[in-house]
Amino acid sequence: MDGLDKIKVTLSTTIESTLAGAILKSQLYSSSILPLTLLSATVVNMISQVNDVEMVRRGVHTPGTLHLTTHHLIFRENAVSNKEVWVCYPIMAYVERRPFSAFTGFSALRIRCRDFAFLSFNFNNERDSKAVFDTLTALACVRSAERTVNTWNIYDPVKEFQRMGVGTTIKSWRVTTINEDYQFCPTYPRVLVVPASVPDSVLTYAGRYRSKARIPTLSYIHPLNNCTITRCSQPLVGLKQNRSAQDERFIHAIFTTTKVPNTYGASQENLIVDARPTTNAIAQTALGAGSENMENYKFARKVYLGIDNIHVMRESLNKVYEALKDSDITPLPPNRELLYKSGWLKHISTVMEGAVLMGKRIHYFHSHVLVHCSDGWDRTAQLSSLAQIFLDPYFRTIDGFITLVEKEWLACGHRFAERCGHLSSEKSFVQASDKSGNTGSQSTAHQAFSNVMSAAKSAAEKASAGGGGGSSSHGASLKYTAPIFHQFLDCVYQLLRQFPDRFEYQERFLRRMLYHLYSCQYGTFLYNNEKERIDANVSQRAQSVWDYFVVRKREFINPRYVPDLDQGDRGADAVIFPDPKNIRWWHEVFGRSEEEMSVVTLNGIGSTATAQAAVQNRRRLQQYQPPKSQQQGPQLMPTSQSHSYDSLRDVASSTLSSWASSMAASSNAWANAALPYIASSSAYLSSSYADAVEQPGLSEIHSSSTYHRSPKSAFSPTLSTTDSDIITVYDHN
Repeated sequence: MDGLDKIKVTLSTTIESTLAGAILKSQLYSSSILPLTLLSATVVNMISQVNDVEMVRRGVHTPGTLHLTTHHLIFRENAVSNKEVWVCYPIMAYVERRPFSAFTGFSALRIRCRDFAFLSFNFNNERDSKAVFDTLTALACVRSAERTVNTWNIYDPVKEFQRMGVGTTIKSWRVTTINEDYQFCPTYPRVLVVPASVPDSVLTYAGRYRSKARIPTLSYIHPLNNCTITRCSQPLVGLKQNRSAQDERFIHAIFTTTKVPNTYGASQENLIVDARPTTNAIAQTALGAGSENMENYKFARKVYLGIDNIHVMRESLNKVYEALKDSDITPLPPNRELLYKSGWLKHISTVMEGAVLMGKRIHYFHSHVLVHCSDGWDRTAQLSSLAQIFLDPYFRTIDGFITLVEKEWLACGHRFAERCGHLSSEKSFVQASDKSGNTGSQSTAHQAFSNVMSAAKSAAEKASAGGGGGSSSHGASLKYTAPIFHQFLDCVYQLLRQFPDRFEYQERFLRRMLYHLYSCQYGTFLYNNEKERIDANVSQRAQSVWDYFVVRKREFINPRYVPDLDQGDRGADAVIFPDPKNIRWWHEVFGRSEEEMSVVTLNGIGSTATAQAAVQNRRRLQQYQPPKSQQQGPQLMPTSQSHSYDSLRDVASSTLSSWASSMAASSNAWANAALPYIASSSAYLSSSYADAVEQPGLSEIHSSSTYHRSPKSAFSPTLSTTDSDIITVYDHN
């Protein structure tokens, strides 16, 4: 079989497997029965073990064997120690495959994990590299999350509010059953606590004035003065400056559940906290929402905290990744300048400042605080949780922290599946263009064709899922991911560092929680709210993550913890308020030392030893760059190769036409959706392959960043790749 015949076979297999894969995934949302022959072709080149693989981590090359199970990628060293590195698939944030190059002598697979672990695997041949990449893509990109084990239940909301005094010592609050069936507000918990003076009829009308009916509900009662933290979503003010008498009555009732104490210096000034920047809040009025008009809430004062939205936070963390990238192939410290430009510490400081403001207002000024952002499930959860940790030593214990996460994050509808991207996305699995000069144009052309097939597959899946509804987390969108819970854990780390003797748990407790936030090994952080988890019957199909921490509780005990410091009269001496300006990098979570994250010079060199490592690293980096003779820009391909591409284009068009004819007879939704893409792909392939013929070098290396360009088309958006860093040795615990 000559080279062209091999390409024909490969192309035909790619077309069939890609479309068959779309069929298989669409069946999750369709009742149609699929032929067994199609199902067997959904994933090609599935592989479970590869020998003679080299793992690169922090510039250290280690030979060993790679194993792929249904849940983990496992690398076992060839050394006598047989040390293993385990990586669960959901924690992979970005995977890039670099084709085999005659210059480097291997094909590389670079993996960036959500817990800042960065690994690179070098394969001796293209076949193994492609097989592992395809297997990872198939196993990591799923449409639903399921397990078949059973254990659950640790948080009882009624008992938690009784601990605060609701229904016992405090009669001004009551538990309402208005959301018992989740019909009133699907993103709120079943148990809500509201002022006793407010009937459910008022709640119904007030819900129409709050985004997604997320009315003010009780989060915390301070034992010193019974002042409260309540949370909600933004009001639906709009351009017409709408108001709601029921909402105003509701909030007034919250603020009058206590009286101003007859204490020197006490001056109650209740606070409405809008976590957003002022301009963002005002801009929401054009969308029918906005912020409270304080002319209608004269019994309170309002402040804006200026905490940026999820998109800004996501970009901030991406810049941290950028500063730490290439840590799989180099031992160099991170780029201090890029770390500074990320603004990550500034965002942590801003969140801490807002929480300190809330805590001091409650503790010192005997005031109530109502907090919200836009929908009340991101910044609101951060602020409310941190303020409670400041005020109540119970939440500084392991049991209390578990209760806090259950109450403020899980029950109140933080969108874990959406923010964490649990179902992953095929956009995170990228095959880099070949830079060897021999097959670069072929790789580019193949990538162009793959873009067409990806578009068809995506359209098929959307059409198939459209009629069936399904989970709101179907087809995970990367544009809604954000490190919101990560930021909260980072803020708690700052508290641990400033008050090392006031917390029962230690730093590793937070770090393992961040790991299992993404691992999907437990059901606690799956789905977006309490209702979705109940509908999916998660408690019967998955294990609670708290089982992991409770069983290993001794491992997470802080040896410096002094509980006697929090035994003051009704919490008077138990309050802590951190310095929001005293913020440091959580270096352990990034797998770095404090010196690397904080004392690195701008040129990246901190010592003679590091300088010597830099020289060695530059030599290693050369293996990822083509020779200078191949970096001179586009060159025309030989005429013989042009003829080969003409033949390849004909094969592709013919195969696509065959598939289009087969699907025309089908009434399936996926087929109808994919047909327009298939019908137009022949013309697209002609232009794409023509571009590839004239421009074989469509990828280039500039400085330390890699940019991948594909022919401009609606089917082939430009992909910008980012590389990675490394954190810790994985463990099973």
